[in-house]
Amino acid sequence: MNDHGSTVDAAETAGTLAATLPDAVRAAVSLPDSTTTVQAIDPMLATTAAGWLKVESSALCGTDLDLYQQGLGHPTVMGHHVIGEIVSLSPVMQWSWDVEVGDRVALEEYLPCGLATCDACSKPDVYRFCPDADLWGGQRRVGMLGIQEGSGLHGGNAEYMELSTRTVLHRLPRDLDSNLAAWTQPFANAVDWVVNIGGATSGSRVAIIGPGYHGVAAVAAARAVGAQEIVVLGRNSRTSRDRLEIAEAMGASIIVNDDPRLTSAALGRHGQGGGFDVIVDTVGLGGPALQTTEHLRKLGRLVLAGLGDTPVAEVNLKTLVRGASGVVGVRGRSPEAVTRSIELLAAGDTGLEHVPSIDVGLEGVDELFRTLLDRTGPSSPHVVVRPSL
Repeated sequence: MNDHGSTVDAAETAGTLAATLPDAVRAAVSLPDSTTTVQAIDPMLATTAAGWLKVESSALCGTDLDLYQQGLGHPTVMGHHVIGEIVSLSPVMQWSWDVEVGDRVALEEYLPCGLATCDACSKPDVYRFCPDADLWGGQRRVGMLGIQEGSGLHGGNAEYMELSTRTVLHRLPRDLDSNLAAWTQPFANAVDWVVNIGGATSGSRVAIIGPGYHGVAAVAAARAVGAQEIVVLGRNSRTSRDRLEIAEAMGASIIVNDDPRLTSAALGRHGQGGGFDVIVDTVGLGGPALQTTEHLRKLGRLVLAGLGDTPVAEVNLKTLVRGASGVVGVRGRSPEAVTRSIELLAAGDTGLEHVPSIDVGLEGVDELFRTLLDRTGPSSPHVVVRPSL
């Protein structure tokens, strides 16, 4: 199976799709005014579809909330953590993707150009940095393309989703529990951040700032490699406390701290054995996160997975040099991390099986977004849109 966008010309797939799709597909269309309506969309408006996916689940990510709150540039079928079943595909893409009709797959959000002249796409593991697919660039991504393009069914908040020659997908086991399957992408992020980049191994001490969607996934990643100590720091709010309880049930020690300026001191009081091997900031604290480098063990690493409100901050270089430690920013995940995520989820015992899943149908998307933004919504970080409900 190819793990990156195909370079097949869209014209080669034209007229080869054989699936019988409904005359109208129900989709939750999110609007620039931060509201969402359920609309019936004609899938025959697609002009370059390389296949079709029947959507099983579309898990909600913090990026979705940020984009929604900021105001979308055009009506959009959102949802970029998508799981589903392939119901049709062209013979060319069947060969390119190495999948069959009926296969269950997880999609990545990137829609890279796939051109040989693209520096990112010419390397098999960095297609996510293609300028076309960049979140701050071309924004050619699942769940971000407007409904004015083709069928408009380019996100997971719909019964069916159009696949393009740029789609990046991974086959899933048929028997993988649906709730666990919905964790594929965020857990892959966590595996990359905590293990592949952070360097956590058996016996490591890991600290995670933020008990949200990716924070809980990071607990699972640390647990999967046998970390000796996992500490999660969160705030004293209803949502954060509930999520800290989830992290604690997964085997983590928890810290409640409402003052970001005291983050380093709070971690320092709880680290055993002289500090942490890996500290992962999932919320983007900026300066307060950089201060935690004083609690890294020798050769430790601070992993920054968010920008927050302070993208410019000072770091104590003396601390880094004396500890031979490092600070690294992360974006998305490698294809190898997705493969590992699927393997670990299929094997069971990641701890994610115990995280409550909040499932909503398409009609519930508008209220879901509203309540999450005004902080009256569900506390569980695992919120999943299921179009079949």
